[in-house]
Amino acid sequence: MENNSFVFNYTFATDECTPWTPTVHLYGHLIPGIILYIFGITFNPIALYYFATSRNFRRSVYSYYFSAIAIFDVLRLNIWFLFLVLDYKVFKFRFHSFECPIQIFSESVASSISAWLTVSLTVERCLVTFKPLQTITDTKGRRALIIILSVILTSWAINSLFLQPGFYHKREYREQMRTVICFYQVFSVNATAQSPLQSFLTPEIKRMYTIFIIIFRIAIPFMLLLTTNVLLFLRVRQSEQQSIKSNKILLVRHGQHRQITPMIFFSSCILLLTVSPRYLHMFYMNLFYRSAHCSLTHFAPHLLKTLELCNYAFNVFISIVSGKHGRHELFNMLLCRSKPLPSKSYYSTINQSSILTKLHSQHRSSHKTDEQIHLTDKLPLANANNSHQHSL
Repeated sequence: MENNSFVFNYTFATDECTPWTPTVHLYGHLIPGIILYIFGITFNPIALYYFATSRNFRRSVYSYYFSAIAIFDVLRLNIWFLFLVLDYKVFKFRFHSFECPIQIFSESVASSISAWLTVSLTVERCLVTFKPLQTITDTKGRRALIIILSVILTSWAINSLFLQPGFYHKREYREQMRTVICFYQVFSVNATAQSPLQSFLTPEIKRMYTIFIIIFRIAIPFMLLLTTNVLLFLRVRQSEQQSIKSNKILLVRHGQHRQITPMIFFSSCILLLTVSPRYLHMFYMNLFYRSAHCSLTHFAPHLLKTLELCNYAFNVFISIVSGKHGRHELFNMLLCRSKPLPSKSYYSTINQSSILTKLHSQHRSSHKTDEQIHLTDKLPLANANNSHQHSL
C-alpha cells in the first residue's frame, strides 16, 4: 500500500511496533499526504502563473529557477500519488518487476533536480551580489536555462543505473510495516547466462550505489546550500552597511535583495528541514539496518515521507509569500486585480536604459567633481603667479 525507496531486508523482531503501525500510517502519512498533494498540485501551477506574469520576476533569471522547481515539485507529487494508487490496488493492478526501477528512478531524479536547482538559484544570487557587473550581461537568462538543462541531464544520467535490467527483481507488500519493499536481484554464482553488467551489480555494489545517490541528491547539495546562504547573508549585510549605490542599481535587474534574498533563504531552509531527515534515515538504514530499532522501520519511513512531501507542496508558495511585494502581487492576481503588463521590449529597454543612464550619470558626476577639484586647486596657483609678476 505504501511505496518505499532504497529498501532493505528486515530480519529482526517487530512485535512491539506492529500494533501502532496502522495508526501511524493512516494519520501520520496517508491523510496528511493527500492534503499536501491537493495543496501542491493547486498552488504550484498558481506559482508558475505568478512568475510568468509578475512585474518583479517576469523574464528574470529567478523566474526560470523557481518555475523549474515548481514543475519538478508537481512531478514529484504526482509520482507519489500514482504509486499510492497502484499500491492500493485501485485499478486492480498486480505488482510487476518494472515498477520498482521506474518508481525509484523517477523519485530520485525529481528530488535531485529540485535540490540542485535550489543550489543553482542560491549560487546565482551570490554571483549577483559579488560580481554585479558580470551578471548584468545575462539579460535573457540564457545561463540559467543552460544550467537548468544541465542539471536535468546530469540527474537523469547518474540515476540511470536504477533502470538496468536485474537491479530489482521483486516488489512485495509487507503487512506489518504497511509498506511495499523492493528487493535486489541476486544472481547465482554458477549462472552462465549473465551479462557483464549483471555480474558486476552484486548486492553490495547496489547498496553502495544507493548510498552514492543519497550523497549526490542530499549531502552535497545541502552542504553547498549552507555555505552559499551564509556567504549571501554576509554579503547582503556588508552591502547594506556600506550603502554602495552602484551595486544597488545593478541588483535591480536581478530583483531587489529585499525581495529575492528572503525567498532564496526560505526555499533553502524548507528544503534542508523537510527533505534531509528522510535521506539521513535512508543513509543510516543502508549501513546499520541489521541493528535498527523497529520504530525506524515501522514509524520513521511514513512520518519522514510526509515531511518530505511538505517541501514539494509548500516550498515555492512560501518563497513567494515571504516577501511583502510577493504577497501583494499574488493576492491581487488571485482576485483578478492585476494590471496589464507592458510589452517585453518595453521592459528590456526601460530596465537596461535606466541602469546604464544612472551608471553613466554617476560616472560623469564623479568626473565633474574631480575636474572641479583640480580647477579649484589650480586657481590659487594662477592668482599667486599673476600677483608675483605684477610685483616684479
